[in-house]
Amino acid sequence: MAPAAVLDQTPDVEPDPEAELSSLASQLDELIGRVGTILGNTEQGDRADGQSALLEVERHLVGARRELERRTR
Repeated sequence: MAPAAVLDQTPDVEPDPEAELSSLASQLDELIGRVGTILGNTEQGDRADGQSALLEVERHLVGARRELERRTR
């Protein structure tokens, strides 16, 4: 069997930092929504199941999103 021919390949492309940040912002928005959905499905008075921890996670995600917005302005 003959060795495979080397194909011309496109040189590595540097990712656009702004596009990367936009992608991160979208991912944060999705995570915030998912955590909010989980919180919405739990009972208000029931904190034993980790609801308070999820509220803290949501707070940090919102803060991260706010900082990212500040950076992209």
